Amino acid sequence: MSKQNKLLELPNLANVDLLVAMSPENFAYVSESYILTVELVRPRHAYAILIKDDDPILLVCSIEKYHAQEESWINDQRYYVEFADNPIEELAKIIKNKKLKNNKIGMDLGYLPQKDFQILSNLLPQTEIIDTTDIVASMRSVKSEDEVKHTESAAKITHSAVIEAMENSRLGETEKIMADRITTGIINKGSIGSLFTVFASGPRTKLAHAQPTDRKPKESEIIRFDVGGTFKSWKSDFARTYSTGKPTNTQKEYYKNLKEVQEETINFVRPGITAEDVFLKCKSSFEERNMPFFMPQIGHSFGIELHEYPMLRPGEKTVIKKGMVFNVEPAGFDKDGMCYHLEDLLVVTDEGSRILTNGLAPKEIPIIGQPFDNFN
Repeated sequence: MSKQNKLLELPNLANVDLLVAMSPENFAYVSESYILTVELVRPRHAYAILIKDDDPILLVCSIEKYHAQEESWINDQRYYVEFADNPIEELAKIIKNKKLKNNKIGMDLGYLPQKDFQILSNLLPQTEIIDTTDIVASMRSVKSEDEVKHTESAAKITHSAVIEAMENSRLGETEKIMADRITTGIINKGSIGSLFTVFASGPRTKLAHAQPTDRKPKESEIIRFDVGGTFKSWKSDFARTYSTGKPTNTQKEYYKNLKEVQEETINFVRPGITAEDVFLKCKSSFEERNMPFFMPQIGHSFGIELHEYPMLRPGEKTVIKKGMVFNVEPAGFDKDGMCYHLEDLLVVTDEGSRILTNGLAPKEIPIIGQPFDNFN
């Protein structure tokens, strides 16, 4: 079944007459149109409306009219004028005109502002509104071949930019200079912009999401970074740990162990196990090496959204299926309190998984300014 036919079945799966996808991620997925302002200008709502036994409708701000016409597969497109029209009221008019049989609609209630929910409820007093955020997210969790290609391309571009940037980095440079080199590389290689840059050295590595500063890393310190770019509606998310040179025995040993933990965890991924099983495998790999384990999750599904469903966490009983895409990202602290982090993207295959980055991290901690040629 094609993706579009699957989308048309969503109202039946959710047991509603009509389903509205409006969060930036769900709108982009259902409409197949990446409209930047849906994410950046929150009052400028856009709705992809799927109707049981009827043609879908797209409702967007008139400013985005030609963008929607160029990209979306939905032919019935309607527009509201910003400030002159209230988008939630325009949505209510469409729903009223459809004369729904059971007066039951689904929406992304995890995203819809409370004030707009109240307006919609007042305009449709006989209509039951239920949350269908997770139903759309569940469909998004299994990627098509084209979707895997998009995420793989983004992952490989980001990884390549990191390797080039760190080969060209030197002691005496600041965190910000090194981080900017990565960001520039991601954009030059094909990203339309930076999604986020976490970059820290030495004692700052313990900060979960540190921003790069003018601090100059010192010799025998580690550098930890987690970076991502935007590729229209798709994203990248990639993490590595480097040495500034002359790594200590503690740093060498901890890095080696973390690398083994990540590889064991990735090799464990296969169809039929649960997301929780992957978490527990990673946790046990830490414990077998007497490494303290602190993570509430060790990875996440990935695609249009940075953290998609399902998460690799305790209690998550979702069964892993072929076509799911995950970031596996173990992290931990050595005895000196420095934090290490590795993160790679994979797609689940018939019998296991396939790495979507350019390869896993090297077995020995890489050093800034040195050539890198050992993909695993």
